Amino acid sequence: MKVAIIFLLSALTLLSLAGDTFSAKVTGKEPDCRNAMVGCPRIYDPVCGIDGITYANECVLCSENRKRIEPVLIRKGGQC
Repeated sequence: MKVAIIFLLSALTLLSLAGDTFSAKVTGKEPDCRNAMVGCPRIYDPVCGIDGITYANECVLCSENRKRIEPVLIRKGGQC
């Protein structure tokens, strides 16, 4: 019985540590760049990048990412 309790406590500890490590690595959502090669629509649907800049829409963010070495992820939908 004591062995089972120690095993369960160890497993819970490992799972909680693994959960914290995973959430620390995720800082933003990757933009959907499938249509960015054709051209961006002129629809204003702002997204906030992890760089603190508001982009007019996800496609505009994709266009900017093609010019950069390290791509910008989406922090949230809407203005920063």
